[in-house]
Amino acid sequence: MGGSGENPVRIFETIDARGWEPPEPIVRVLETLDQLPRGNKIVMLLHCEPRPLFRVLTHNGFHYRCRYVPEGHFEITIWHAADTLASSAGLD
Repeated sequence: MGGSGENPVRIFETIDARGWEPPEPIVRVLETLDQLPRGNKIVMLLHCEPRPLFRVLTHNGFHYRCRYVPEGHFEITIWHAADTLASSAGLD
């Protein structure tokens, strides 16, 4: 996991990248992150765990949660790290 505390509740976009070939899933999520408003999150569905993406997210000020779901894919939730900090401090 890339962060602590509660992540934002509003879904800005869901990217269903199951079946996409690399590097398209990572390219698409990075393009979407450029438009992600504070207080929102992106949910990405993917057939594999995108470990290279996690380092990029952390380095660029995002937190994430990755979990394997019983339907047979990973669900990656991404949000601004500052949203977690504001929530923890009671600033939101």
